Amino acid sequence: MFLTIDDYRAVCDDYEFRVISQNGEVRAGAEAAAFEQIGSYLRHRYDIDRALSASGCCRNAMLVQCAVNISLWLMVHRLPQSMGHERRECLYNDAIKWLRDIQAGKASPDLPVYQSPDGSGDDLRNPVRCGSMKPSRYDW
Repeated sequence: MFLTIDDYRAVCDDYEFRVISQNGEVRAGAEAAAFEQIGSYLRHRYDIDRALSASGCCRNAMLVQCAVNISLWLMVHRLPQSMGHERRECLYNDAIKWLRDIQAGKASPDLPVYQSPDGSGDDLRNPVRCGSMKPSRYDW
């Protein structure tokens, strides 16, 4: 599992975390949605499946915080009158801004680069791929 309960302690205390995520199913659903949202920004260049399968100290710390903040943002809407909404919204917006900066090329995280099925990597200096059809011989 990419996220652990200890990862949530950086942005909320134990009581707040227990209130926000009352059962494991809600947390699992929010984390799955957060991973998909992260993937929608980064999947075109980075191997998100490999990045999210990392564990322990091999994980990208900023990606962990981004996933935590998006997950908490998704879970806070379950609370009555969206308690803690303002604080979570600020952290959520920061996470989305970081993802958009990566997408625009303004930030470069240490994430595994996407490898196409034929084994060719995504060259960061020339991400455009081109090719042509095989030439026709016209011999009948």
